[in-house]
Amino acid sequence: MSMKSLPVLVFASLVLMGCAHTENLSSEQTPQFSAPFTLALEKPVTVGNLVVKLQKVEDSRCPMNAMCIRQGSAITYLQLQDTRGNEATKTLYLGDALPAPDNRGMRSADTVLVSMGPRQYQLILSEVQPYPNTANTSPAEKTAKIEVRAL
Repeated sequence: MSMKSLPVLVFASLVLMGCAHTENLSSEQTPQFSAPFTLALEKPVTVGNLVVKLQKVEDSRCPMNAMCIRQGSAITYLQLQDTRGNEATKTLYLGDALPAPDNRGMRSADTVLVSMGPRQYQLILSEVQPYPNTANTSPAEKTAKIEVRAL
């Protein structure tokens, strides 16, 4: 082996080792109770004995690069179903207060209780992404970061 090919071989080895390591880091983990996770639209996720689905996001928040009179709000509609077939749909939001009956005041994070048969759960919405931006004419699909706690 010549001295010129040695650096190429070392570089190639490092690249391959780096790829193997990155692959382990990017593998998806199953969401757990009391740990935040991200939901994509219409892609159900199982958390313990619940299936959680982000049905819809309505985002009227003031874009980050604009001047607005109101803050606006990001409203999420979450559907839950347990293994017994019990279902519930809950509205959680960030930002300006919503009209009654969902008005819980201005929110930087939102929490609601859900009864599913004999069990109770707490849903916590902490983030909706991507944040509106007038410069981005083709934003990515909305996601919501939530946490489910079994009570």
